[in-house]
Amino acid sequence: MHNFLAFIEQYGTYFSFISAALCSFFISLPKDLNPLSAVELMFRQIARKVNIDDRSNGYKRLASILSISLIYFPSILIISQLYNVVFQPVILDILLLFVLLSWHDKKLTYLQISDALKTKNLALAKFKLASLARRETKPLSLMGINKASIESMVLQLTASWFAVIFWYLLTGVYGAVLYRTIQICSQQWSCKQDNFQTIASIPSFAYSTLLFPVHLIVSFTFALYDKPLENLPKKFKQSIHWHHFSSGLMLASFALSMQIELGGVRLYQKNKVTYSTLGCGGAPGINKIEQSLQRLSLSAWFWLTCITGYTFFPLLLEFITLNNHSSL
Repeated sequence: MHNFLAFIEQYGTYFSFISAALCSFFISLPKDLNPLSAVELMFRQIARKVNIDDRSNGYKRLASILSISLIYFPSILIISQLYNVVFQPVILDILLLFVLLSWHDKKLTYLQISDALKTKNLALAKFKLASLARRETKPLSLMGINKASIESMVLQLTASWFAVIFWYLLTGVYGAVLYRTIQICSQQWSCKQDNFQTIASIPSFAYSTLLFPVHLIVSFTFALYDKPLENLPKKFKQSIHWHHFSSGLMLASFALSMQIELGGVRLYQKNKVTYSTLGCGGAPGINKIEQSLQRLSLSAWFWLTCITGYTFFPLLLEFITLNNHSSL
């Protein structure tokens, strides 16, 4: 028993991480109790105060930096003080990472969209999709809802789960909190909307930069379900014409692995934007939404398996070495 407790304590960081990651698959906080909802509200209120037409562009850009700092640094101060008073820091690690991760609530929404499409309730599907996507959903056809749902699903779950895992493992909880703060700011002040283009320029650039390595790794993860080397030139060719190379590469990799086409025309505040076509095989059907969600879930499990293997590989190597020496 003592050895087991010592083992848990030695790998406390891993067990807190894996516990929070697994909980994010099956449990979601009510929106009213989720601290991230309060952060979203703060950024919306800040925008109403500072994003005014008669303010200069320099003022708006400075306000965007100060807004992120105003939310991030007090949050870090509170978290650091909690570590000083909490009985077990590992419990706080689990709670913080669980709050930062967002998978189960979005998963349920996409399943509701799929169910609504199966019953031909397009109005409900558009309403649910509008809560997750910035594009106008009212003009969408059945095919448009399918494509928009899959695109939104891949982008949303990558940004809110894979990216949080990446930055948490690379920089710890404080780096993950910074990423999440920038992400929420960028999403609430969407640069795709004309009235936010100036104030969102710096947060949007920072957000795209933080997502760049994540998109590359996730795109290679999706490639494992396809022909990685054979389709690589096609992926790069398609992603070059996308508005962001990294997200285009990821979506192209996903679309090719699912044998579907993504991209095309969309509306943002009545502004018509035409994106290039990604993937191949024709427009996705209704069943592709659930299949895409399953593909993302498998990719998430693959990440957790690789992280687990990397964590315990030195221990396994030491065990094999000791056995070899004892046999000699």
